[in-house]
Amino acid sequence: MGDVARRLGWGPAGVIVAAVLLALISVVPVVELVATAVGQGSSALRATFARPGSGRAAFNTVWTAVAVTPLAVAGGMAAALVTERTAAPGRRALRVGVLLTFLVPPFVSAESWARAYGPSGLIDDLLGVALPGLIGPVGVVAVIAVHALPLAYLVVAGALTSRAEPDLERAARVAGASRLVTFRTVTLPLLRPALVAAAALVFVTAVNAFGIPAVLGLPAGFVTLTTRIYRDLAFAADPAAFTRVVVLSTTLAVLALATVGTADAATGVRGPVTRTGAPAGGAGPTTRRPRGAAVALGAFLAVTAVVPLGALVLTAVTRGAGLAPVPGNWTLANFSQALSVTAVRALRNSMVLAVATATAAVLLGGLLASLHRRRAGRALGTAAILTFAVPGSALAVAVLLAYGRWLRDTLLLILVAYVAKLWALGHRTIAGAVEGLPPDLPRAARASGAGPLTSLRTVTAPLLRPALAGAWLLVFVTAVHELTMSALLYGPGSETLAVVVLNTLQLGDVTVTSALAVLLTALVLVGSAPLFVLLRPRT
Repeated sequence: MGDVARRLGWGPAGVIVAAVLLALISVVPVVELVATAVGQGSSALRATFARPGSGRAAFNTVWTAVAVTPLAVAGGMAAALVTERTAAPGRRALRVGVLLTFLVPPFVSAESWARAYGPSGLIDDLLGVALPGLIGPVGVVAVIAVHALPLAYLVVAGALTSRAEPDLERAARVAGASRLVTFRTVTLPLLRPALVAAAALVFVTAVNAFGIPAVLGLPAGFVTLTTRIYRDLAFAADPAAFTRVVVLSTTLAVLALATVGTADAATGVRGPVTRTGAPAGGAGPTTRRPRGAAVALGAFLAVTAVVPLGALVLTAVTRGAGLAPVPGNWTLANFSQALSVTAVRALRNSMVLAVATATAAVLLGGLLASLHRRRAGRALGTAAILTFAVPGSALAVAVLLAYGRWLRDTLLLILVAYVAKLWALGHRTIAGAVEGLPPDLPRAARASGAGPLTSLRTVTAPLLRPALAGAWLLVFVTAVHELTMSALLYGPGSETLAVVVLNTLQLGDVTVTSALAVLLTALVLVGSAPLFVLLRPRT
């Protein structure tokens, strides 16, 4: 694809176009955010964190992320070892189950946990037992960890199928090492780069979390930087509130970028790995079928994903809060009430934003991927990932500062924020496929007389079709359930469905909120179904 780009004359012109687009969408907002924060002076920084609650919010954000990271990474690694290093029965179903939590919007996960394990929840009604501390910091940490676990799983599973060498593990076992010693001395060192990358990704995700702390933290008075920013920007009438928002947003951005930079430095020296034995994705050093591990993972997924979603659905079809979720109390009236004029408009807005964002991310990501053989193109690709690392709250404030005077309260402002955040998802997905393209096929087409456009249309594009479709779907699904930026940038008429669900929840209407949450989750799951077909794992 790089050769095609050069033949089409996209070389310098492509770099310029990509650089301008990257600057307008990503660099200008972040620079505006930092410049505004610096312009406030050190007195604004001191005043922000001296204000009651700000320091506590920053402390809560950091310790929550620190607590979540080892839990999610350890859980993701354990799940990956079961599905990728054993012949456990039902591995494909387990893979899908692990990813299910990731596809459910985070604040819907929090609400479903409250409906399942909280006071007056499903388990409380059936067994008279509520999960202690669910509404508060313990619940926030637990649900963020469960939601971030699939991210760690994807990173570690990818490393197990590409970098971790099965024959080294077999050699250790043949030499007499136990499974535990083999894991500690062979597997774990080979996975160290992936574990560091997973830890950084989970930490940034936890720092960026908004929906879960808003649902489970705020009712207990547990405030993080993201919920503090939301309150100051959405509800505060104090003129100094916006200054606090800018300072807190910049703090979030610096914290996230520092984490990503440290992780990149720690994992930057990596060479290619030549596999000597089992093909990628094969079982590990033995063909054992550990039913106990599969059952344990299945039970974990049932407790953390299936039961909460089931409780959410039961609440959505129950006539009123406090009634037993039995068939005699079921009704679809909650869904009819949920589909108000505002909700229908919000659904339309969500679909328009998701389709536009996915299309833009694929086009822009393809442009960057076509320039991957150029040093400037690689640098632009690295720059595109920076705004993905910036927390959504901070990025929303940055986009508002840069373009709010012209686009405030419009869908276009939200679209700019979505594209800035999700451009990297499209680019990284496509770039990985471009790197694996066999160069001889386009060359053969050109040697046979095909023009550059014909070669691109008949050879390169068909080879990249699965990656392009996968990138589009990944961005689409992520954009559908995005809440953090939407909640800060929407105005009258530009609400998204996620925002409507959050607003309904804050009004205290449990059954209608659950119905809306079920609709949003169903939309995400239906939209992600083709993704499972395109990225079907090998057994």
